[in-house]
Amino acid sequence: MKKQKLDLTVERITSDEGIEAAFKLADKVFMEFEAPVYTRRGVESFRSFLWGERVREMLAEGSYIVWGCFCGGELVGTLAIRDGDHISLAFVSGEYHRRGIGSMLYAEAKKYAASQGKQRITVNASPYGIPFYRSVGFKETDMQLVTDGIIYTPMEAVL
Repeated sequence: MKKQKLDLTVERITSDEGIEAAFKLADKVFMEFEAPVYTRRGVESFRSFLWGERVREMLAEGSYIVWGCFCGGELVGTLAIRDGDHISLAFVSGEYHRRGIGSMLYAEAKKYAASQGKQRITVNASPYGIPFYRSVGFKETDMQLVTDGIIYTPMEAVL
């Protein structure tokens, strides 16, 4: 069965309500696809970051930028960039996987990083996300690591 073409738009999210929706989406997708391979400590660390004060401080100071991908007005994907060149909170609703949404969001992040004079972009890829990041040109810069229960592989792409 052929997948129908979606009417997708990517926009920067700046409102408190939009940020809340993006973080709820990230939490939902994390719990569905990532949490099953994490320890309780890892899940708590992720959620502590997501709902904690530090991310709110970064948003307020402008060092944390969030985009959303919308399908017919519904938020179906999100991606943030920290300090102009580090991807954070890249999540797409399960029913929208493999529809180009991650690539669209990554394109915005690349454009933003380049506008900030960055030469590369980095990510601490989850085990689930590694195939996507490889598909858009990222290379591993270290082996898989675990910090505070968070499982990740450092990766980077040259812009």
